Amino acid sequence: MSKLKHLLFGVGLSLLSTASLAYEQCKLDIKNEVHLDGKQVEIVKAEGSKVLIDDNNELFINGEKVALDRLQQEALASYRENMNKYVPQAKALAENGLALTNDLIDDVSASFDNSAAFDSVKTALSEFFKDIESRYHQDGSFVLKSEAFSSFTNNWQQDYEKAKEVFNKEFFSSAFTALQEKMQQEGGLNLTALSEQMDELKTRLAETMNNQSEVIKEQAEDYCDSLNDVATEEQELQKKIPQLKDYQVFTI
Repeated sequence: MSKLKHLLFGVGLSLLSTASLAYEQCKLDIKNEVHLDGKQVEIVKAEGSKVLIDDNNELFINGEKVALDRLQQEALASYRENMNKYVPQAKALAENGLALTNDLIDDVSASFDNSAAFDSVKTALSEFFKDIESRYHQDGSFVLKSEAFSSFTNNWQQDYEKAKEVFNKEFFSSAFTALQEKMQQEGGLNLTALSEQMDELKTRLAETMNNQSEVIKEQAEDYCDSLNDVATEEQELQKKIPQLKDYQVFTI
């Protein structure tokens, strides 16, 4: 049971580990807070001054419109679109990790002939990941605050321990109930058969985890490449529109 628990738990932290991997590989961080709602880009400095790029590709600095020529506006449009397309993909990585966790939990449930046996584990993990996700959402926008990436990495161990506590509590409770019911249905406790069943399940989970971990790693690397591309685009944009140099999002 302990080996199975750790296999599931390791995959269950895909949200945290994938984001951490991406952020560490990218060697990026956030200088000024950025808000992305899928259309607009808002950059906010610590003292409160801000830049808004609206969905018409108009530029406003502290509410005042900045006149742009055609080439400047085209560069601004590309930056706005790419910021909203690529930066929030961390959420998709998290959802993929949680989906993988739920698939593995379903596999465990099926082995006990009880599809609902571990629903409480799914619920507990979902609530935990929603709490993590809420740190990066505000009023319908995806928000990255100053030093968001380094802050994530620094908080990794604390979040890991909290997730471990949540998972252990729900998993052991569900597993005990499921095993008890299964043994009663089969007319008694057969430790040999139970051990063999758990070993088979552990092997299947290990194979699945190894396959999926490569997929997640590739997704994290793609995410990192996208962020680096957007950071490079931002540097080029600042050359075209010098007023934006004080509103840098990425530090490299």
